[in-house]
Amino acid sequence: SHDIRTPLSMVMGYAAQMEGAEDLPPERRRQAGIIRAQSQEIRDLVNDLNLTMRLDCAMQALRKEPLQVEAFLRQTAADFLNGGMGEGFDFEMDLPSEPLPQIEADPFLLRRAVNNLLTNCVRHNAPGGSIRLGARAEGREVVLFVEGGAAVTALAAVDPARQLEADGGAAHGTGLKLVRQIAAAHGGTVQFEQGDSQNLCVSIYLPIH
Repeated sequence: SHDIRTPLSMVMGYAAQMEGAEDLPPERRRQAGIIRAQSQEIRDLVNDLNLTMRLDCAMQALRKEPLQVEAFLRQTAADFLNGGMGEGFDFEMDLPSEPLPQIEADPFLLRRAVNNLLTNCVRHNAPGGSIRLGARAEGREVVLFVEGGAAVTALAAVDPARQLEADGGAAHGTGLKLVRQIAAAHGGTVQFEQGDSQNLCVSIYLPIH
């Protein structure tokens, strides 16, 4: 991953400079922006591959701390929207009126899981769609969920006859597999459900602290 990151950083840096160069024609600047965006996709994939390997080999140390779910999700949503990722999508937060029980989790890894789900909705869905992020208490677990039309559409595009796999890995590389690994590292599970309206709801079940 180190050998990939070094030349990739140069590609991203030069592409960003060209994208902002006012002396270049608009079409060339647009093309530079595409190079930068696709380079970021490669960088994210490298990071995911590195992390999924570390989780598979139990090399990723968990830095758990008490976590208030509502505050965690609101901050994650704010960072996602402020980064421009949700532009063109209807974004909805779905949190109960009563406070949720506290969980114990590694905020970096859990944020990575939620961001992967949110990003999946944007990458595989046309602007104008909706994304719903929320949480609920269910028995002795807190359930974090992201609902959008993205992943189901991607599955159908690759193979209409293929069912959604239990680990969510079909047609998605490491993205949804990483979500399952992060949940498992916290003693939790993940459910991938295909809705009647071609929505995919991914739910992360985490034990209450």
